[in-house]
This record gives sequence, structure tokens and C-alpha cells, in this order.
Amino acid sequence: GRIQLLTISCPPGIGKTTIALFFLTWVSGRNPELSTLIGSHSSSILRGMFSELVRIMDKEGEYAYSDVFPAAPMVNTNSKDLQIDLFKTKRFSTIQMTSPGASNAGKSRASNYLYCDDLVEGLETAMSPERLDKLWNQYTVDLRQRKIGACKELHIAPRWSVRDVIGRLQTEYENDDKVRFLAFSALDDHDESNFDYPHSLGFSTEFYRKQREIMDDVSWRCIFCN
Repeated sequence: GRIQLLTISCPPGIGKTTIALFFLTWVSGRNPELSTLIGSHSSSILRGMFSELVRIMDKEGEYAYSDVFPAAPMVNTNSKDLQIDLFKTKRFSTIQMTSPGASNAGKSRASNYLYCDDLVEGLETAMSPERLDKLWNQYTVDLRQRKIGACKELHIAPRWSVRDVIGRLQTEYENDDKVRFLAFSALDDHDESNFDYPHSLGFSTEFYRKQREIMDDVSWRCIFCN
């Protein structure tokens, strides 16, 4: 409970969203009557996250979720509104999903966690100060104001710009001891991959070095040098 806001910046494709989803199933199973709000840049990304959460928490699924949280079964899913209820159906579902700019008035709250996953859609948005300003306004109005009570906040995304959401949060809370900013680059101090996982998963040192050779320097630093 000491940290109220945590941001984790890392390259794309290294499993950050999957790890975050497992974390959210854990905190939701522990506190099923609280609500978690998930935000991302597009509804298609959110639909994929919704399907993965349902798969993880399926009582017949491979992860034995019901054995871990027998008192917090999944009792309702709404694929249209991207909502999942644990323990009992309620007005503000245990897990809800939305994208910045969507209409959330009266239908979503975050009393457990606000989780923001890749709010910046891509390079085109990152290179536009106007789009980044609009995204910041959408985050503060559409997502952040949905927090109530002791809700905590988690952001996981590559760092695109000093003007992206994580950059502005870092400026705002640089000296706040209840806030942490973590960053992990593709290559370590010895120019070796930080994400070369066993069983041919992740990304090799050779892959990252080749990416560095063929990409422009600004894009490489934004996406892979967090």
C-alpha cells in the first residue's frame, strides 16, 4: 500500500500485458467487490485482453483459477461492454475496460486499480504534440477521474515522448515518495538483450541489434531505450 502510482516502461512484445493481466486477476480475486478499470488505446486491444482474462479465470480452464480463489468465481461476463463480474453481479463490475475518449459517464469506476496499457497508439500519435495533448486530456478526464477511494494506478507502456502520459506523470510526481517510475531498455549496459527468454521466446541480442541498425535513431530510442 505504500506505492499509489507505478509506471513501467519497456519495449513492445516482451510479455508485459500478459503479466499485467495475471496480476489483475490476482488482485481482483482477492478483492472481488472492488472494481478495476483497464484503459488502452483501442477497442480491439481491449477485446483481446477481455478474452484472455476470461480464459484465465474460467473455472474449467488450465490455470485452476477457481482453486486459487474459490470465494471469487466468475459469475458474469459482458463481451459487448467488456465487463467481468466476480463473486456477484454489481453496477460497477469487478473488471471493466475502456479506451480514452469513450463515454464512461455513470458506467465505470475504479476502486481497486486503474490500469493503463499502451495509451499511445503509435509513432504518428507520438510525433504530434496536438495528439499527445489530446491524449493527456482524455486520460485525466475519461480515465483518471474514475478513481475513487484508495484506488491505485499502474501504467505499462513503451516511452514515446516527454509529452506522453508517463512523461507528464513523471514531471508531475518526480519527488513524490508514493510514486515509482521503472524503465527497462531492450539492451543492457553490455549491449545484450534484457528479454531473451528460454525456449526460443522473447527477443535475442541479435534481433535488437539488427533493429537498431535498420531503424532511425529517434524511433529506436523511443521504442527500445526506455
